[in-house]
Amino acid sequence: MFIKLAPSGSTRPFSESPPLQRGRPALPAWSAWSLFLGLVFVSLARAGVPVATESALFTHSIRVTLDEPERGTTIRSTRDGSIPSDVHGTPYHSPFTLQDTTILRFAVFREGQRVSPVITRSYIRLDQVEHQTGSGSPSTWGVRNGQPVRSSYRLASEILADPEVRADFLDGLRRLPTVSLSFDPQDLFGADRGLYAHPMEYGEAWERPCSLEYFPANGSPPSRVEAGARIQGGWNRRPEESPKHAFRIFFKSKYGPAQWQYPLFGPQNPTTFNSLILRAGCNNTWLHWSGVERARGDYIRDQWMRDTAREMGLAASRGHFVHLYLNGLYWGLYNLTERPDHAYAASVWGGKKSDYESRNGENLLEGDDQAWKSLFAAANGPASPAALSEIERLLDVQAFADYMLLNYYGANGDWDRVSNWYAVRRKPSGKFLFLVWDGERTLEQVRDNTLSSDDDLSPTRLFHRLKTYPEFRDILGKRARHHLVNRGGALRPDRAAARYQYWADLLRQPIVAESARWGAYRRDIHPYKTGPYELYQRGTHWSPEILRLTREYFPQRTGVFLEQLREAGLIGDLGTPP
Repeated sequence: MFIKLAPSGSTRPFSESPPLQRGRPALPAWSAWSLFLGLVFVSLARAGVPVATESALFTHSIRVTLDEPERGTTIRSTRDGSIPSDVHGTPYHSPFTLQDTTILRFAVFREGQRVSPVITRSYIRLDQVEHQTGSGSPSTWGVRNGQPVRSSYRLASEILADPEVRADFLDGLRRLPTVSLSFDPQDLFGADRGLYAHPMEYGEAWERPCSLEYFPANGSPPSRVEAGARIQGGWNRRPEESPKHAFRIFFKSKYGPAQWQYPLFGPQNPTTFNSLILRAGCNNTWLHWSGVERARGDYIRDQWMRDTAREMGLAASRGHFVHLYLNGLYWGLYNLTERPDHAYAASVWGGKKSDYESRNGENLLEGDDQAWKSLFAAANGPASPAALSEIERLLDVQAFADYMLLNYYGANGDWDRVSNWYAVRRKPSGKFLFLVWDGERTLEQVRDNTLSSDDDLSPTRLFHRLKTYPEFRDILGKRARHHLVNRGGALRPDRAAARYQYWADLLRQPIVAESARWGAYRRDIHPYKTGPYELYQRGTHWSPEILRLTREYFPQRTGVFLEQLREAGLIGDLGTPP
């Protein structure tokens, strides 16, 4: 099996019927990085039996063989993530055996010059994950507010002391897909240029090359792609808020293919990606500064919000959960998802990225502000038929009603003009669509009510201006009946609970690994803001929260929300779900 540097894939139309025209994304031209490297052949043997895969999730020793290089060339390899050079790395002479997790990087050299791309292979020994120490990695991750940030690599052994929990831990490591990100160590943890040492830095200057390997949960061969990575997000960039940072992955021709083609979310969905986000989670997780939110840690809410948006007929970024390794170190449970920006819009509805205007809260990503300013000028001005006509020209009002019903059903407690939503429209005359993003502060208490929240230049301001129009209240009432009352409605108790239960069932074993990796952090490494600082575990924290939501929250929330809408004068009596 020769090494192929870029995965193949096909592009399929989007499977939904969103309010914009569907289209087929164009296939990118392959770069030179997608050629076969005919000089190197890798074969693996486990317990003496050859296996077909190149990289591996394994539990026994692996024997690695590289083809003999051509005359006048040398293969050099490293095992710490660093990039081999003509003077750095071990020359290959004969097959070798790996006993431990290893990030193997190798390349071919002739007369002091590298004549092949650098190839990365991740060999992750699953039965040793619980014993990782971070040996050789720095004891601090940069400086924050004049103080060194203490690093954390170990897993909490006391969580895995129960044999049944440990068995679920090991099974859970295979139950989800695995993502391995390999960096030069200085690009990841280095004091001068490491992402983890400088998590507050933004922009392309703080993008670092990496190799991404994706191992499907079904045991299919891994896919790999060279890419760039940055720290992603806002609040949880702060080291004191979370040591588990999110990443945004970029596919650019300077690293490898300009787009990654892979059926990441199934062949019936977009299979071409310009970027992806590895969401680490912040609110309602075991690392949050609030003891109340840590006790509610479930890791599902944001994915549930996006899934529900799609079931309501809205466009929403796809996502699923993965285990993430950084240079072979287990880093926890992550939500791998699309970023719902202008590139996402092009992949869903066709055309080029530049055909779309997009914004992430207050940040304009593509296009200009003219249509946005016109929309809010009409909304914030005196109510009139002309103003409503202008709003309807610039906003998909029915889709907006659906979007607001979802966020108010979940009682979203963390959105304003600044962040936690996206908006896109097709230029020059398309209508704005709002897309769900970062819905972690939802599904908290059954009687939570955020209908009064309001902030200019945000979805809530548009809602409060539109609700003064009988025409919009009529649309809102019809959409509320459709989603909350009618059979099959996405926000009926049975449908909402089943959508949540799907992820709860899938994560029951994998959540043990997240607990072992980060469940002791606030107790042992960095108690922060409000207690109690506990050992967060599946049995004592996660499972009770899942039961509370599925047995108490979802059965009651639909009726409570209908009552809140009626009391606010937004809808009439729609009855109750049959």
